[in-house]
Amino acid sequence: MGKEEAVSNVPLDGRVLWNKFGEYRTRLNNYKHLSWIILLVSALNVVLIGGKRRAFGIFVSALHNDFTNTSMTELNWIGDSYAAVGFFLMPFMTTLIVHAGRAYRTAMVAAGVFIFVSCFTSAAVPSPGYLFATHTVLHGIGSTLILCTTALITGEYFDKKHRFHVLATAFVSGGPYGVLIFGPLFSLWIHNYGWREAFQICGTVFLMFNLLAAVIFQPKQNESYEEFANNEEQMDLEPVEHTASSGRGWALISINHLKENLQIIFWALDRLIHNFVMYGLLMNMTVYVTEAMEDKILDGSKVNLYFGIGESLIFTGGALIGDRIRGYLALFYMIGALSGAVILLIMQRLYQNVKAVLVLAGFLGAAVGTGNTFLYATSEEVIQIHGSIAFPMTKMIAGIGMLLAPLLSGTVIDTFSFKGFFISMAILVCIRGGLFIIICVLLWRKRIIQNRKKLEREKGEEVMKLQPTKIPTAPISGEFEEGLANGR
Repeated sequence: MGKEEAVSNVPLDGRVLWNKFGEYRTRLNNYKHLSWIILLVSALNVVLIGGKRRAFGIFVSALHNDFTNTSMTELNWIGDSYAAVGFFLMPFMTTLIVHAGRAYRTAMVAAGVFIFVSCFTSAAVPSPGYLFATHTVLHGIGSTLILCTTALITGEYFDKKHRFHVLATAFVSGGPYGVLIFGPLFSLWIHNYGWREAFQICGTVFLMFNLLAAVIFQPKQNESYEEFANNEEQMDLEPVEHTASSGRGWALISINHLKENLQIIFWALDRLIHNFVMYGLLMNMTVYVTEAMEDKILDGSKVNLYFGIGESLIFTGGALIGDRIRGYLALFYMIGALSGAVILLIMQRLYQNVKAVLVLAGFLGAAVGTGNTFLYATSEEVIQIHGSIAFPMTKMIAGIGMLLAPLLSGTVIDTFSFKGFFISMAILVCIRGGLFIIICVLLWRKRIIQNRKKLEREKGEEVMKLQPTKIPTAPISGEFEEGLANGR
């Protein structure tokens, strides 16, 4: 037996492989640029989950062709419900992950398993109704595990004191890049293999990237969350207990905090309406253009691609300048909402011109997409609390909006056709613009009050420094006074 043959026949020791794996993982954890690797892997996973969610309108179009007796309302529910479940569960899943000792790796493995099983069981359903069990529930749980884990670990490595806090957290807030990748891919897979095989491919891809994250995601050492102080006499950030819920047990804001920050109510209404519009457009514009182009799904999916390009451009630009406009992020949202209202008003006049709809889709994606740009940091500024609470709360409200979006958009289309759909979207975006004007005014007034009190406090400290210090003296005894009187 030759030397090479003898070496090849030596059995592999599992402990050796495990120790080798542990050695490489330790070296990775000590790498000085680990935070950027974690951000990259987090962003890739968010791109996957966001891309499937945003490009699911292509699946809806394919399902509509196969199941012609199923209403658009039901198909839209299938497209939105799994993401809505994922968003709605975020505060609760965030709390669970943190209370489990920041079990980021376990959460990502579980996410991969849930989504893999979901996609393969969804590919075998005989009718769309079964997708509410196989896709909505299983994929929804997997989605929330990904979103919570990536947001938590990115918030640790790029906290509010980090110079790139807004930039980093923007890429785990739910970016639009996925639709640029998955839009064409879904169209190609469905066109060549059918929607069932496309589901199976998605499940495999998700599992691979989730397992990659499970290897990389190392919790940051000595992490302590911070929140904005409610006490107006303390303007600086103060450390709080090491939980996302600041010791209250849940990643939810308190009633007292809500009473002190009324802008949160208007923020919640905006998030509801934004998701009515965003997912109503993503689910139905593809169907509209596909039907107008004689059921050519490859041509119909272009509207999603153009929408995604516009959204990606504004998202990237916003992320790059976000750290320079800290404190004024809500103003960026207001401008986007007002611009979106104007574009939708134009679109509802030209909706019968398919080419015009395709062109306007890019501008509409940019305008409406501002509502998702640096969402993590914006939720911190508006809700006035740490992102580990503000972001899941914001996404929870978005989940409610997504759950109601199919009912609104599907019912409007079935009743008033696509003309009524575009008119309703225009009205909702106009309301969004009004809500953000109110939010910006409330935040502006709050900032003025805080600056005034800070100035008064600084003046008070200066006055205290200028006042002469009185040195107390001991009382003079009677014997000493008598000695002074006698000249002794």
